[in-house]
Amino acid sequence: MRDYPVPDYVPMAATGLTDDERWPLLTEGGRRMLDRLRDHPNAPHYNHACGDRLTQKSLDRLKLYRETLQSGYHGWTSTQEPPWVNELVQRVYETVPRYRRLTSPRKFSDIPTIGRHDLLSRVDEHVPDDADLTDLIVYRTSGSRGPAARVPMSPEFNAIDLPVLEHVLAGFGVRLTGGHDQVSIVNVYAQPVAYQFVSVVSYLDNAGLVKVNVHPSGWSHEQDRVTFLDECAPEVYTGNPISLAALAELPLTHRPKAVVSGAMALSDTLRRNLEERFQCPVVDMYGITEVGLIAWRDHDVHRIVPRFLYVEILDDAGRRCEPGVVGEITVTCGENPMLPLLRYRTGDHASLEWRYGPVLVGLDGREPVLFRGANGMVINSIEVTHVLSPLGL
Repeated sequence: MRDYPVPDYVPMAATGLTDDERWPLLTEGGRRMLDRLRDHPNAPHYNHACGDRLTQKSLDRLKLYRETLQSGYHGWTSTQEPPWVNELVQRVYETVPRYRRLTSPRKFSDIPTIGRHDLLSRVDEHVPDDADLTDLIVYRTSGSRGPAARVPMSPEFNAIDLPVLEHVLAGFGVRLTGGHDQVSIVNVYAQPVAYQFVSVVSYLDNAGLVKVNVHPSGWSHEQDRVTFLDECAPEVYTGNPISLAALAELPLTHRPKAVVSGAMALSDTLRRNLEERFQCPVVDMYGITEVGLIAWRDHDVHRIVPRFLYVEILDDAGRRCEPGVVGEITVTCGENPMLPLLRYRTGDHASLEWRYGPVLVGLDGREPVLFRGANGMVINSIEVTHVLSPLGL
């Protein structure tokens, strides 16, 4: 492992939390899954611990949310905001410190935009006064989009990508079966230092979830990577284009139901290579930590997920672009009770059109960035972020 620090790692014994506290809905089958993954003779060097902290009420709401997604309802057009947005604006202006000192807007377009640096400087000013902080999770972003940020969220919001992923995968003919005898998701990294941990997913009936680093530094022996991952036999691999390309180089024999790429732009060449290598659909997702998954690629466009999520395309002056005109993707979302966002600039660019629902056209996402060291070693840009972040850079 590299000797530079990576903030926010939580060793498994550091907090003193029990498994029952990390997973309130943990079953005996889930315990067996945790034991199986923790005690596996070829397991990676786990360096982090966390659980989903979902309650039965949260789980029930997530399952209802899945039905909402299936309806396919967006509720907004290029000229009309969704019906729920007025209530969100009123709530934010009444309860969020940043907005309380501002005059309530006459119309939605009067609301000032915000961006990543607003959250970097004073994220506490964006947390509602009435938020239940006993439910708080603070998620540190990877830094793939620039400076790493801390994003407050609830356990339920943290899990909301699961029904969204289910919804999107169904369109590719893929169904997650879950269950305590099944590892459903393996999320892969490929860098000298990365989180590695095991979990179970209450939403998928205590199915296993593993985050692993396929870089050799994360394992006792390089061959352990292949043995462990093949014996996990996950339903789905997830990762970014850099980590999935590294995964494809391993002589794995297991074929997942799907491979899901996110965080950075996925090239057509790599997508085809991954499809051929794993003999399954490769799904290109677009999203950000602050609001979750936003869209998925469907041929030449990215279809916006039918969530309680409103997407605008704005020019540099904050004016709404006409359909087909490229501008900055700007999102409004109230699903995270710890961080409701109004007109949040993502830093990514596309145009907005309607093709059986709203789609992003020509999405200009974050390109994978690699550096080459003086010794010829390839270095992921996130490693540079890890070095600079403790210095405030």
